[in-house]
Amino acid sequence: MKFFKPALGLAMTFAAALTVAPAHAQDEVELLPNNLLNIKSAEMTEPGKFKKDGPYRIGVSFPGVGNTWIVQMHQEAEFEAAKNPQVKEFIFSEANWQPAKQVADIEDLMTRDLDALVVTPIAFPLVKKQIEAALATGIPVITFGNSKGALDSTVEIMGAGDYFGEVGGTFLKEKLGGKGTIWAFRGVAGVEEEAQRYEGFRRAIDGTDIVIGAEVYGDWNYAKSKQLCENLVLSGQPVDGIWFSGAEMTRACIDVFTSVGKPLVPMTGEGNNGFLKTWKESGVEAVSPVFTPGLGVAVVRAAVALLEGKSLHKTYFSAPEPMTNEDIDAYYRPDLNDAYWVPSTLPEEELQKRFKR
Repeated sequence: MKFFKPALGLAMTFAAALTVAPAHAQDEVELLPNNLLNIKSAEMTEPGKFKKDGPYRIGVSFPGVGNTWIVQMHQEAEFEAAKNPQVKEFIFSEANWQPAKQVADIEDLMTRDLDALVVTPIAFPLVKKQIEAALATGIPVITFGNSKGALDSTVEIMGAGDYFGEVGGTFLKEKLGGKGTIWAFRGVAGVEEEAQRYEGFRRAIDGTDIVIGAEVYGDWNYAKSKQLCENLVLSGQPVDGIWFSGAEMTRACIDVFTSVGKPLVPMTGEGNNGFLKTWKESGVEAVSPVFTPGLGVAVVRAAVALLEGKSLHKTYFSAPEPMTNEDIDAYYRPDLNDAYWVPSTLPEEELQKRFKR
């Protein structure tokens, strides 16, 4: 299939995000190009409310590192900040996936005379107090994630979340004819983005005769997921399809199936070059939601725009059309290594410098 059709239930939930104007339409501040980000809310920030003279100091609180998507997202955000003369300092902190440390990180950032704060919460309720305190100082706060109203930040820029999970769940439901056994490989336990992906997946298969035969947390990590998949394969547990919360885990499991000679089953992936290579070579039936690392660029641009006095929409949502088996050659870059993620905002010379195979 060339054009993937999400299940009706969640598709209607996200209809506004997918049908309103792109976030770089005429008279809009361009946060991301090529329809990678759409306006979710008509409500806009007050023009000039956060305007001040630059250059600016922007602080970022991120949950943690540990996979190549996060590394590239950080690289793209730093590249964007470095080339913008309005940004004098870009401070990136990561909490090692520990909620208490993220709270401390935000509080520490607020002692650094910030002009804008970006927060990607591990768990939204746990940072609500710190975000409210930051807003009370008069600086804009950009939430990088879908809080579903739990946080009252200045602007919210959302990743795939529920839609990501729904894409994979609907694909597997269609491939299996609504029955069979699925393994579910989840990301980092307790992280809101991970939970939303899983919720989307579960809703997509709700009401079918599909059962989840195994559910594990691979932490979006290749090595851990490979061991988990080996354990499941060697245990002889039945499997007709596998849902993954991230492509590093998919690639690991394909490698396991291939190494032991087990026939591949339909799987879900993501826009990682290593996965695309494995997808192409193995011929596995798959679908890949798109979760661009360019979202890091979007939050930097949003912070600068607010500080320059520009008005932004309150919420933006990223859910480009997913990739199918027919699309691999349009995205796969054989000249770049496995750590590269698509689509990227980096110029070609930077891609070659950072990801040349």
